[in-house]
Amino acid sequence: MTQPTAQDQYMLELVNRDRANPQAAADTYLSGDLNEGLSSGTISTDAKQPLAFNLNLNTAATDHSQWLLDTNRFQHSGEGGTNSRQRMEAAGYTFDDDSDPNGENLARRGTTGTPNLTTFVRINYENLFIDAGVSGRGHRVSLMNGNFQEVGISSLQGTFTSGGKTFNGVMTAQNFASSGASGPFITGVAYTDAVNNDDFYTVGEGISGITVTAVDTANSANTFTTTTWDAGGYSLDVAANATYDVTFSGDLDQDGQADDTATYQVTIGSENVKQDVVSDNLPVPPPAPSVPTPGDDNLNVDGTTVAVYGLAGDDTLTGSSGNDSIGGGEDDDVLNGELGNDSLTGWTGNDLLNGGSGNDTLQGGDGLDTLNGDGDNDSLKGHAGNDILNGGDGDDTAGGGKGDDIIDGGAGNDYLTGWNDNDDITGGTGNDMVKGGDGTDTLTGVDPTAAQPGNNEIDTLEGGAGADLFILGDSQVYYDGSGTADYALILTFNGAEGDRIQLSGNIDDYSFNENVSGLPAGTAIYTNSGSELIAVVDGVTGMNWGNTNTNGLSFV
Repeated sequence: MTQPTAQDQYMLELVNRDRANPQAAADTYLSGDLNEGLSSGTISTDAKQPLAFNLNLNTAATDHSQWLLDTNRFQHSGEGGTNSRQRMEAAGYTFDDDSDPNGENLARRGTTGTPNLTTFVRINYENLFIDAGVSGRGHRVSLMNGNFQEVGISSLQGTFTSGGKTFNGVMTAQNFASSGASGPFITGVAYTDAVNNDDFYTVGEGISGITVTAVDTANSANTFTTTTWDAGGYSLDVAANATYDVTFSGDLDQDGQADDTATYQVTIGSENVKQDVVSDNLPVPPPAPSVPTPGDDNLNVDGTTVAVYGLAGDDTLTGSSGNDSIGGGEDDDVLNGELGNDSLTGWTGNDLLNGGSGNDTLQGGDGLDTLNGDGDNDSLKGHAGNDILNGGDGDDTAGGGKGDDIIDGGAGNDYLTGWNDNDDITGGTGNDMVKGGDGTDTLTGVDPTAAQPGNNEIDTLEGGAGADLFILGDSQVYYDGSGTADYALILTFNGAEGDRIQLSGNIDDYSFNENVSGLPAGTAIYTNSGSELIAVVDGVTGMNWGNTNTNGLSFV
């Protein structure tokens, strides 16, 4: 069986987007006429069920695409004269009977230059939907056929000859089918939205290895589980006519820790339902049953392990010496974990969460929250609102979520991510990973208040989308003191987006050397006072660093 590639997943997202709103697709591609070239009403404007990937259909599509390239053909008849249904069955797809529908679309695009695979995939899809000059508009009719439940998609690069000229091209095959032996499906994709931040899957955003579990709310014996594929997609064959709690678990926020969960309720009849999970829009965990009564409560617990949840009111809840689970509920709460490995969740309101000692998990929820990890190795997530996250000592992971967040890793080797909006992120001491995400972010790897900021540290600063500021100095130079043993590695620097590097002093205080042996490829920034390496701008060469109008530098 063949997994979908990221480009295959991207094409499926285009297909399912347009099946969900056929009229919007017609407005985009056909000047509003969904039935252009067809009899009126051939394709209805009603939403069509989303298609679910089937790996056997994917194998059939991949094999036929490759055969077409290998034999320089463009036809539905395949190797040995097989038709599309025969190829689907040969790949392992099971039709319940002869009445089960199936179909196939083919498209190709070529250039004498170098094709951009993702761009050509999009163009192939658009050409299939527009279907110009094709009698009966069969490709568009198949794309909008509400009876299809499953699909296999393959877009392969290769060469083909047409009109005596050889092209570098992309061959696309789409295999559609439904079977009474399977379905309906809960289907979708797990993705970060970190490449384009447009609430739509983009190549490079998929999250693999996420466990997807659907539990029937009326009968927990009906439980179905799968795992997202390499490109982030999944397909879960479930029992019809039920409501499911669908839980995604794993490293959803891509902080290197498989400690995230997101649960959605999905009701399904006889047709497929799409449920995606997006890293920058994860739901806050639902509140658990509460112990205090509504009002302003002050509760201290002396036991070894407790689970305490507030209701309405401004509550102060303090845990024990054990591993506690504390939730604030509504309004503005103060949660203190104290000793042990605690789980603190603020939910709504402007909450203050103090983890105390131990490896704690802190989640803010809605509102303007302050999360203090304190000692040990903590996990902090702000979720919605403009939050303040302080890791404290230990190797911490922190993610801001939506809103303009302030994140400080403190001591230790921390992994910090702003995600959305305009974040201010400081790594502190230790070898830190500092990632901005979307928005205009300010990234600092060191503790600026230290006597020698950045001494003996190697920090990684990654801006992401937006005009980001990388801080390498203020009144003093950062990473100045240990030669090449300390520096900032700057990833994804993009001057065209407005990224800038802040340095102490002026341009004459620095030298810029490209592709230095023993260092990552790119531009190494040294102080002119010696052999002190300050930073490596990964993958960036040819910048006119001496031109203060174009060099992406600023000085203080």
